[in-house]
Amino acid sequence: MSDEEIDVFKVLSNPTRRRILMFIAEKGAASYKDLIQIVPKAGALYHHLRLLGDLIEQDEHRMYRLTPKGEKVYEFLISDFFIPEDQTAVQRLLTPRVYLEYVEGGVAYFLLILLLLTSLLWLLHPYAFLLFIVPIPTNILGFYVPPLVLVNYVCCSFLEKGLIRVLFKRRVGAFDLLAKSSPAYIIVNLYPIILSTENPYLISVFHIVVQIIGLLLCISAVSVVARLPLKSALTIVIVLHYSALLILLSVAIGFWSQVVFPTASISLTSISISYLFFVVMWD
Repeated sequence: MSDEEIDVFKVLSNPTRRRILMFIAEKGAASYKDLIQIVPKAGALYHHLRLLGDLIEQDEHRMYRLTPKGEKVYEFLISDFFIPEDQTAVQRLLTPRVYLEYVEGGVAYFLLILLLLTSLLWLLHPYAFLLFIVPIPTNILGFYVPPLVLVNYVCCSFLEKGLIRVLFKRRVGAFDLLAKSSPAYIIVNLYPIILSTENPYLISVFHIVVQIIGLLLCISAVSVVARLPLKSALTIVIVLHYSALLILLSVAIGFWSQVVFPTASISLTSISISYLFFVVMWD
């Protein structure tokens, strides 16, 4: 199809492209009529074929075949090294990797715009700031908060990218990680709505629930982008989350200790519940 070098991990991150590649490999050669059965829309099929790049080619009969590089990628795809699909409905529900794999192109830009809009909700409670996915008390006021929340989101994504590189020797795209991590932060951006109620019980429950959901989405995003097992992705997320808690407890030594200590305790509870969940579900 194309002599352009492609990002193999980006190609394999999409289940439709994996199906096309495996179909061509297992059939030996596939016609356009064969492939349109997999992707009924011609425009979408052409899009996936174009992104497969130098992994496939057309012969003199206009049949699609794998290139030598495509054959190596297929062997990699069916090996134990490549992450298998989730096996149970519970796993698919709580760690929705299959849905995050579709976060690209227009969907990715839509989620990033939604993230920008939901970050404005922090204006409802300008005395709180987001550190990773741990809301903390602060004396920052007004319009400074949403930009800082967005900076926090970008910095955390780049820290995840660095940790993936250091711990697992894998390179991942920054934009891909930003886009696939955005659902977690969109949910966390709803937190100021609950804070504005000033109901301590509701705040505590929502704090735990939103952090568990946020953690699960962050873990899923790292797993999809870096093609890591969920437990390996959990390592990345826990490092960031506990780092945020350490900073939070350091702040508690100084000001706002009466508010910071309960916040840290609630965050510690949520990360512990998430960790135990993974140990039980995926051991």
